Amino acid sequence: MIKQYPFREYVAHLFINTPFEEHAFRLRKIIKRMKFNHQKRPELEKIYRELTLTQPVMQRLIQDSMNCIDVGAHLGSMLSQILKLSPHGNHIAIEPIPYKAQWLREKFPTVEVHQVAVSDAPSIANFHYYPQKSGFSGLQARKKLSSNEIQFTVKCERLDDLITTDRHIDFIKVDVEGNEFNFFRGAQQTLQRCQPHILFVCTHGGLISSGVEPSEIFAQLTQYHYSIFFLEDWLNAKQPLDVERFSNAIMCYPYQAYRFLATRPA
Repeated sequence: MIKQYPFREYVAHLFINTPFEEHAFRLRKIIKRMKFNHQKRPELEKIYRELTLTQPVMQRLIQDSMNCIDVGAHLGSMLSQILKLSPHGNHIAIEPIPYKAQWLREKFPTVEVHQVAVSDAPSIANFHYYPQKSGFSGLQARKKLSSNEIQFTVKCERLDDLITTDRHIDFIKVDVEGNEFNFFRGAQQTLQRCQPHILFVCTHGGLISSGVEPSEIFAQLTQYHYSIFFLEDWLNAKQPLDVERFSNAIMCYPYQAYRFLATRPA
């Protein structure tokens, strides 16, 4: 079990949902830009720019009184944005790491917080936690981080079992570190019933750890009648991705995107 948490995460969570949050976010963008310039990897410019596109996408999609779910809520930065955009919505946060779930409950008392992992079937599973890079923690082990790994058991639930059929969901953010395929499979009823917009993270490392191909996730979402976009393309009213562009964006270096938007025609 986790006996302590990284101090830097504790400090970061203190800023979230406070008047200082926006300043901290701007500082984070500056630091990331400095790292990018220092590393001199211009081929990854699109990846670094994604951080600035998430907020405009959410601002365009989320209206007041919409109900949203933050899956893999981490420290709550995205959840904070959701509450600003839809202060009268009924929101859910899902976060399997115990101390993060507790922080979320303290920071967001009006939000329904579930300390579980989400997958395709109810179970008890091993969760792989990496103290120095806790954002990469998940149900799938990361070989490159294994020397610093702590394992604990976590309860897994299907999203469909967490959401009652009389509850409408308008927007879902998904960051489940390689477990995307199982998550979407366990959310099928909710996706088909509510047709929410989905802002999801899908990375090369995550898919390698789970043994899932991008084409499988693409087929899954298109089966539910979703179209998948680069964030920048959607903001500029461009065409959705086909399976080849989606796969290449994730698996072929230089990577083109980690974050994608899945949405259904109005």
